[in-house]
Amino acid sequence: MMINEEVEELWETIKFEVGGLGSNYGEGADRKLLIGSGNKDASVLFIGDDPDLYQNEDLKVASGSSGEFLIKLCDIEGILPDEYYITTLAKKDCKFRDYMEDDQNELMEMLDMQIALINPEIVVALGPEAARALLKREVKIGEERGKFIQWIGGIKLLLTYDVNFVKKSRNDSGKKSKVAIEFWADLKLLKEEMSKGYGEEEY
Repeated sequence: MMINEEVEELWETIKFEVGGLGSNYGEGADRKLLIGSGNKDASVLFIGDDPDLYQNEDLKVASGSSGEFLIKLCDIEGILPDEYYITTLAKKDCKFRDYMEDDQNELMEMLDMQIALINPEIVVALGPEAARALLKREVKIGEERGKFIQWIGGIKLLLTYDVNFVKKSRNDSGKKSKVAIEFWADLKLLKEEMSKGYGEEEY
């Protein structure tokens, strides 16, 4: 088992390595570093491709943002802030596709390290880009969402929609939005799986 100092050093390594990515093309070096946010010992890890999911490491979010939308829905469903950590593929205020292939590969290595450090029971892939990166294949979210996949290291992987896509769909179509209803169902499924795990630990 790694001691806290070793863990913190590895987190700093992630920050250092990601900080240098994109510096050799355009404005990449000026992008704000956004490693992740929430509890680093959480049982649930949300992974998306949306820099608006958080503003700092303490779950600070912008008003009206996709991050605020996700946290509100988690609160309503009873998924508490201490129970999850949120990160993105790009780890800066940009999209994964904004990086060149070599940098994308290094970002995936840093994500693998991040997953190992957090050691979550459940990973939730928010949107097709995150799902594609984790499963290393094309993913049709509309067909594959809503069920758990046994993933690496015994981790359970849940695929669902990109939060910003859900937010826009709900704004356009209201509470009857099919995407919003299905996303809500996925969060309910997540909560049920979390409760099942905790129950098993008690006996």
